[in-house]
Amino acid sequence: MKNKKIREEIKKKTDGNAGEPAEKELTQAKKEHEDATGSTEMTETPETEETTGTEEEPESEAPGKIKRAIRYTTHTWIFRCFLLGLILEIVLEMLGRRSFFAAFTFIAHSPIVYLYNASIIFFTLLFALFLRKRIFGMVCISTVWLVCGIANFVVLGYRVTPFAAIDFLMVRDVISMIDVYFKPWQLVMLAIFFVALIIGLVILFKKTPRVEGSKHIKRYIFACMFVWVLLFSFTKLNVKYNVISDDFANLGMAYKDYGFAYCFTNSIIDNGISKPVEYEKSSVKKIKRELIEVPDPEKEPRVKPNIIVIQLESFFDPKPVKHLALSADPVPNFTRFKSQYPSGYLTVPALGAGTANSEFEVLTGIKSSYFGAGEYPYKTTVNKVPCVGMCSLLHDQGYGCYAIHNNTAAFYDRQHVYDEMGFDAFISSEYMYDVDHTPTGWIKDKTLVGDIMDCLDQTDGVDFVFTISVQGHGKYPDTKSETKNHVDLTYDYSEIPLAYHYNVENAFQYYVNQIYEMDEMIGDLKEKLDARKEPYVLVLYGDHLPSLDIGEDQLPSTLFQTEYVMVNNIGLTLRDKDIAAHELSNRLFEGLGYPMSFTQKAHVLYSGEELDEKLEMLSYDMLFGDDYLYNGKIPVEAPHMKLGVHEIKIDGVKNEPDHMVVTGENFNTFSVVYEDDDALETSYVNRTTLMVEDHAAEPGKVYTVRQVTKSHHELTSSEPYSY
Repeated sequence: MKNKKIREEIKKKTDGNAGEPAEKELTQAKKEHEDATGSTEMTETPETEETTGTEEEPESEAPGKIKRAIRYTTHTWIFRCFLLGLILEIVLEMLGRRSFFAAFTFIAHSPIVYLYNASIIFFTLLFALFLRKRIFGMVCISTVWLVCGIANFVVLGYRVTPFAAIDFLMVRDVISMIDVYFKPWQLVMLAIFFVALIIGLVILFKKTPRVEGSKHIKRYIFACMFVWVLLFSFTKLNVKYNVISDDFANLGMAYKDYGFAYCFTNSIIDNGISKPVEYEKSSVKKIKRELIEVPDPEKEPRVKPNIIVIQLESFFDPKPVKHLALSADPVPNFTRFKSQYPSGYLTVPALGAGTANSEFEVLTGIKSSYFGAGEYPYKTTVNKVPCVGMCSLLHDQGYGCYAIHNNTAAFYDRQHVYDEMGFDAFISSEYMYDVDHTPTGWIKDKTLVGDIMDCLDQTDGVDFVFTISVQGHGKYPDTKSETKNHVDLTYDYSEIPLAYHYNVENAFQYYVNQIYEMDEMIGDLKEKLDARKEPYVLVLYGDHLPSLDIGEDQLPSTLFQTEYVMVNNIGLTLRDKDIAAHELSNRLFEGLGYPMSFTQKAHVLYSGEELDEKLEMLSYDMLFGDDYLYNGKIPVEAPHMKLGVHEIKIDGVKNEPDHMVVTGENFNTFSVVYEDDDALETSYVNRTTLMVEDHAAEPGKVYTVRQVTKSHHELTSSEPYSY
């Protein structure tokens, strides 16, 4: 509008005085515009815009501060950003709550929290003002927020834990199992969406107008700094008066209470364990002196059993769930074990997802809540820093230490985590044989029994085998699945919303029959352990409740409690007790009479807030600090772990009429034949035979068999074989 007025004035003047240069008239018009408005900033103008002879009615001069403020382009752009922030926050809450009306209920009940979240978005939008193409910049920043909001909407459809910054580090893991969660047509639609989004942004970049004249960088730097100070102060006040919290015990509830924008950005900037205020060498040494005085729970005579710990995916006893009627006990072995051996409820840090955090607490005795919101220490810290825990402690007792997981080695970066913890070997799905899969694509847990036996056979002494199962993993189909029904059920819908009628029973039907087979596995395992006639302790526990529509009012416990049991043949004299995941190793070591680590002794000496303060300081010192606790020498063996326990080797290579045959030992479906450094199209025949069609071995060539992941990452290789 303003540019058109300037051009019209130029046109009138040039019509009357054609001899003067147009550039001089433009300069004069700009000066008059500055005198009239007090602003040197020109408005946006399309790059291809052409002037026309159309005259417009001049805008009336409206008095008042508001009108004058709007006429200042800087103020107008900032106002646009703030208005867009308000709108985006509403959309993000609709997506996060998966409800149109729930977002407005949130705004009505928590208007200050809503404005605070909108202010965070507003602050990010201000950075678009540093660009010439400001509209394009605002759309790009808005798109990032919306894509995160949509990702949160999708994620909440498969698990209870909302989308957080740590999920960006899980991209490779998600890609490896994306076919489990999405149908082919959904993947096609997803690809079309992202292609359309990119094309749309490219077109927008070309078509959006540019801001001419001065960009006023100093003004916008000042505006950003001013908003940042306000936002920082707003945050401190909100935390001080408990409007929001920076301590997320339950990430899902935090998103509902404090809004998506705040919780998501907090998950970006809040990582690791914050340095305690009192952290210094003297403070750590003082705690160490106190812990050294704590006696180890020694017993005489001490029995050294094999120790097998199994973290059962999404496993719990569903019999007490209200509204659920079962035709039989879906976990008869687990039920029997609870009545015969030490057991109790286990408080875990996750719900519906977050397996690795339950695992981290059990193995280390450190609370995952000390880390950032939604953070997985496996992906940010323990994959590159040695960590004292059950593995290193049992190594000191002469144990061989093994890890097993019937999923990929890279999932949660376990191949690096277990190496830093001191494990001797790790059997992942790339080193398993003759596996069966669930209808949704997960490897069934029955394969774990043979792998556990293989680990126990590796040494003549005692062994520690830590195992993570996967069969009970979601997504649980909301339609009738092909799974075998060992147990039938009905679900009473009379007290739940109509929206859930279509899927709850089918999802439960699938889940219950998966855990029935998991229960068969632990029963089979116990029989084989008994047959070995060696002392053993078999610890079984669920990592978290499944991502099903279960309300806390349907359970005898909380949503963050599963169960554990310590099956054994050594007569463990432990009473039943409810504990937390980070206390499980203490309970085991107490029963065995083994020396404890400093973190384990902290659980014995301290309690309540004092325990949290001391344990957090010790954890910070070991993982992020100066390691005053161990004088700079953390007692964990240097990385030495091998993948698999059976050596993969080539015995021979020969040519058949239309293919090449490689014979050897311990091949599986992940085995790929390499000619020098070139991967060949390999067909798995059996554990001793691989075949390469339409290819012939050549004299002088070197052949290897390498274990290769689905994402084409090479894990290990056999010794070379020269043809």
